[in-house]
Amino acid sequence: MKSIAFVAAASVLLAPGVSFAQKSGAKPDFTLEPNYGSVRLETGFTPDPWTKSILAGGSIPASAAKSGCEGKVSAAPDLQLNYTAGDLNLTISAVASEDTTLLINTPGGRWYCDDDGGGEFNPLVTISDPESGRYDIWLGTYNDNMVQSTLQISELGGSDSASGAAPNMDLEPNYGAATLRGGFTPDPWTKSILAGGSVPASAAKSGCEGSVSAAPDIQIFFEPGEGDLTFRVRASEDTTLLVNTPNGRFYCDDDSGGDLDPKVTITNPQSGRYDIWVGTYNDSMVQSTLEVSELD
Repeated sequence: MKSIAFVAAASVLLAPGVSFAQKSGAKPDFTLEPNYGSVRLETGFTPDPWTKSILAGGSIPASAAKSGCEGKVSAAPDLQLNYTAGDLNLTISAVASEDTTLLINTPGGRWYCDDDGGGEFNPLVTISDPESGRYDIWLGTYNDNMVQSTLQISELGGSDSASGAAPNMDLEPNYGAATLRGGFTPDPWTKSILAGGSVPASAAKSGCEGSVSAAPDIQIFFEPGEGDLTFRVRASEDTTLLVNTPNGRFYCDDDSGGDLDPKVTITNPQSGRYDIWVGTYNDSMVQSTLEVSELD
């Protein structure tokens, strides 16, 4: 009888339309480890804006932190900014294909939030005379959905649309780095990547297809052997590929690998760093496998 009573009580607590987070009193908690780590920026930082690809959203109402704030966020901050202020204002914004919101806790404990201040459903918060210290940042969405977005931090006013966003090989790659030398095994070398983003690949090179994250998905440090170097993506949906070579040249492809898979082959490859983005259409996110080969 005790277990039956517990189940009955639980069914009341978790009634339709009421989430556990809402019922339990969960709220954004800046003491939790941030989902996407931390960054340290000092006034005058470059590039400006500094950007980070973030999957926005969660199940906790932003209004639990400050009345009137819109959207739902995760419990943990998405990013922790450790900032050394100068004489400039600090602008934090986000760019996405869907409506997103922004929640910020400053070093002094003050909460800021915004919904559409950046235009076209993009949030933007400008902090005048910012303090030095830690800023905890959440990106929210509506209805518990998750949306790929690009967070921007600027002292120059930020951007009011995606028009200024571009793939940036100076950013930390989403899936780290790998070192490969001619004759590497196994061949192909593979890496599982969640493809997509909110930045048009064409911003890197005219004619390139799909949308990618601002940061590269992965960096390959390559020492060539005798063969060519081939990058290929395999996925159940249509994906695209963008590659920046050690000499700064961009390559891109949509369907050359067959079955809607992209493939880029570089003949006589150089030694050095290759920055690789795996893209999709319509800002959707697709699970994919990147293959790097000398035998293709």
